[in-house]
Amino acid sequence: MYHTKTYEAVSSNITGTVTIENRVYHPADSSLDMVIKMDQTDEEEVSFVAQEKANPSVKLPVHLLYEADGYYVVRISDLSPNWEALAFDLYQENQEKETVNVDDVTSDSETDSTEEIDAHALITTLYSDQRKTKSEEGKGTKNKQEYALLVNELEKDFVKKKMKNYEKAITVEAKHKRQTQQEMNELQRDMKYQVNEEKADTESKIAMKKDAIQSSDESIQLYKDEQKSLQEKLQKLNEKQQDLAMK
Repeated sequence: MYHTKTYEAVSSNITGTVTIENRVYHPADSSLDMVIKMDQTDEEEVSFVAQEKANPSVKLPVHLLYEADGYYVVRISDLSPNWEALAFDLYQENQEKETVNVDDVTSDSETDSTEEIDAHALITTLYSDQRKTKSEEGKGTKNKQEYALLVNELEKDFVKKKMKNYEKAITVEAKHKRQTQQEMNELQRDMKYQVNEEKADTESKIAMKKDAIQSSDESIQLYKDEQKSLQEKLQKLNEKQQDLAMK
């Protein structure tokens, strides 16, 4: 059976990606909690539909427990003890349905005929296999503050991972720069023993190496700038965590 892994970005039918950041099944109250991150630019409302394999004709209740900065904490209730698998659909909803004058498009008729466009677009479907889903004893009910702290911690983890990735990128680019510099130095040494025709070709290669070194410098600076921005973001999230904990 299909099972969407946590922290695995799933392509969206609209734009961006969708990721399950956290997923826990609570047998005691027959519910499944998920924290979903949506990376998309559209500002439309999102709706959810959940169906289990055990009763595919029944739409399970879905409650939006918390929403902030592209994170959605949802709870699917009334799961069967052996629900086996779950399909969780995310839809993009326009606040107002659009209408189009069909006659304006198809003919010159003055008849006022309109057709309604239902902007109910599937973003993606996330799957959960009961055998592979983490289960916790006890009821999973939390208050809004606890959900906010959970999302804040997930955001911090995401920022820290991006910072590590930029650090790796800087290391790789610096290594590439050193290698290019070494190759350029070798070319410059070789020019001592070359005739004019050979020197012209070598000078061209040296110019390409210089461009590559400059490109590496620009990339390294860009990565450092991104790191600085992420460090500031992490500081703000730490401040937010402290404020939430004091409420």
